[in-house]
Amino acid sequence: MGILKKLFGRNTKVQVSNPPPPPKDDDTSPDIAPELAAALEAYQQGQYEAAITAAAPHANRHADANRLCALAYSDMRRYPEAFPYWLALFEQEPSAHNALQLATTSVMCGELKRGEAWLMKFDEINEQTHEMSSVTARTQFISSLTQSGHMAEALPYLDWLRDVYAHVRITDSHFLYMRGIPFFTSFLENSLPILKATLPPEAVAQWYGVLSGQLDEEGEAQLGAWLQSLNVAAES
Repeated sequence: MGILKKLFGRNTKVQVSNPPPPPKDDDTSPDIAPELAAALEAYQQGQYEAAITAAAPHANRHADANRLCALAYSDMRRYPEAFPYWLALFEQEPSAHNALQLATTSVMCGELKRGEAWLMKFDEINEQTHEMSSVTARTQFISSLTQSGHMAEALPYLDWLRDVYAHVRITDSHFLYMRGIPFFTSFLENSLPILKATLPPEAVAQWYGVLSGQLDEEGEAQLGAWLQSLNVAAES
């Protein structure tokens, strides 16, 4: 993996709750085409407009040029302008990862149906390539929905994520990390704003309570403490 692919992995706008593994330092693959060196340097220095200006003329010939433009526009939160470059990149590299970028970018553009369609495309490709955890993908999709203010639309995906913990039952952090599942405490904390925005106050604790009796000992203890804190907050 060259330096641009490493940047690509680190600079997606929607992050999972767990940190990604560090890139390997023994990579000896070529970093980038020489004609894109100036664009990459500008991007690394946060000069996003300059990076786009330098990379865009090469977009038809180099996937990395589309990648740089997509990343730069995304870092400037100019998602409608980023989307065509993500799409061009997908046409050059039809990976599950790129399909997920199209899904989350669509949501950030306010195009929820298009985002859902690209998430389905992610599933279709990922079933064959096994590029990444489907839980990680949906965690990123939930994050894009909440960042763009679509709390109600995020709730069904949050229900799905809650059921993942009931399915695996194990809440050990290493176990979850290796499967791309957010740490259980992070799930509890990050889900609460969505639930508060979409459910009646009395229904929030009930939503979490579905997990009672479904987790290992550590998870049950964490869940019990969380439910108790919710009850205390409701009474205060």
